[in-house]
Amino acid sequence: MGKPDFEHACHRAGRRIPRGAAAHGGDAELDSFLREFRVVTPLDHRSPAVAGRPDVLAAWRRDLKQEAPWAYKDIGPVIGALQVGDVAHPVVELQPLLTVKG
Repeated sequence: MGKPDFEHACHRAGRRIPRGAAAHGGDAELDSFLREFRVVTPLDHRSPAVAGRPDVLAAWRRDLKQEAPWAYKDIGPVIGALQVGDVAHPVVELQPLLTVKG
């Protein structure tokens, strides 16, 4: 039995929106995202201490927008192109539990 193959054909589909543009994106989409998902960061945005610091909260929100799911292209067309080109074929579809940046 050989070693498992953990190689992949592409890391991600790429950005749909540049980081700078995403950082200045709409707040409604971010608010909807925050209601649906639990976001874990060193900063607790629900803390009363943070609520009193609009500057800190604004910087935190700007950073979240840069890496939000809507800032990235859909992976489907990328996987489709790899499959058509016989470069790779899908094995499983995963849903991310968390993203770590830093």
